[in-house]
Amino acid sequence: MGYTLKNIKNSPFKGFNKSYISSSYGKRRFYNKQTGKYITDFHDGIDMTSGKQVIALADGVVIDCQNDIRGYSEKEASGNFVLLKHNGNHYTIYAHMKYGSVIVKKNENVKKGQVIGEKGNTGFSTGAHLHLGIKENGKWVDPVDYLIGNKNIDVASSNSYLEYAIRNGDTLCSIAQKHHTTVDTLVKLNGIENADMIYAGNSLRIPIGTTYIVKSGDTLVKIANKYNVSWKEIYLKNIEVIGDNPDKIYPGQEFII
Repeated sequence: MGYTLKNIKNSPFKGFNKSYISSSYGKRRFYNKQTGKYITDFHDGIDMTSGKQVIALADGVVIDCQNDIRGYSEKEASGNFVLLKHNGNHYTIYAHMKYGSVIVKKNENVKKGQVIGEKGNTGFSTGAHLHLGIKENGKWVDPVDYLIGNKNIDVASSNSYLEYAIRNGDTLCSIAQKHHTTVDTLVKLNGIENADMIYAGNSLRIPIGTTYIVKSGDTLVKIANKYNVSWKEIYLKNIEVIGDNPDKIYPGQEFII
């Protein structure tokens, strides 16, 4: 059964402090009008219908997004979406948005309250709504606690960073792409005067909550040594990706550092 959530303190819709929730977080059973069948599954977010312009719940960086899905698709289940990283502990996803409405790009920094798109009906969706999901410490949780103010999305402070040792062949652009940040962010954080002049062996500050793409020959110990953290810390943050054996990691995997 749907219901109206009132007194929203942190809304994903611009100008709205309440919204009708058509599907709650958790186990559910619903009728799919596209297939004519009932579906039972676990809903890892909430579906909100009262609102139009979608805004970011907190400062973050765009990890991934989609903007070219025109309608119903089970293969592209999220439809048009924006996935934001707020730090190493929190992610938010805004899914099923209107075709062509997403106005942010991958690796772009966004501010709390910034418009990122519009509510739509794309992907695995049978009616216009916004699917809002919040991941906390690697697990999807009920977003309602965040909307009504019982919980807050942590945002890395401007002086929270990790140390990265510049290597031969590195450029600010390649480092920024690898760690899902921007050249402008690295320039400002490190007080760099000339973005074309960085030197192997120097230390570079990388915003906390960064991600790392595993390369051939990597181990958790090698990755941890690059960032002055413990391999166990990386393993625990990425256990859902790595699995039970921390000695088995594969090129192309993306880890939160």
